[in-house]
Amino acid sequence: MRFLRAAMSAVVATLPVLVILLIPTLVRGDTGIAAFSGVGGTLLNAAFIAAIILIPKVNGWLDPEVPAWTATTAMAATARVWRTRIWLALLAVLALLGIFAAGQTAAYFLAQSSPALTDGVLDYSRFLAQELVVYLLGYVLSLTTYVLLIRVLARRAD
Repeated sequence: MRFLRAAMSAVVATLPVLVILLIPTLVRGDTGIAAFSGVGGTLLNAAFIAAIILIPKVNGWLDPEVPAWTATTAMAATARVWRTRIWLALLAVLALLGIFAAGQTAAYFLAQSSPALTDGVLDYSRFLAQELVVYLLGYVLSLTTYVLLIRVLARRAD
């Protein structure tokens, strides 16, 4: 159950990422005005970094463990982990990046086997499949792993 609540927390924290991913002109440079893809990439990175920062608070709200991990104490517990156990916190970030890269790679292979842009026309269903793979395997699963690891580290830091 803790994994499912962590996954729900990741979905809630990354909703802005999903909105950006579902707009083809923001994430693909070959579907319209190329300048929008640069803006979309910047927005996507900013939304993901904000999600990484806010995921402990969202998880504390959806899966509280009184008194150590609630919506009000989760950020302080995460900061304590980053101050006292930095190497383990960096390993949690490394796990996040590894899973994120695996999700990107899976979406790449899906895009190679069924491209979203054929003969200059965007097939939105294929585009949607690629972006959902990126979102679920890249963003949601990586943040779920990160918040679960930080939560364990916070419990052991007390």
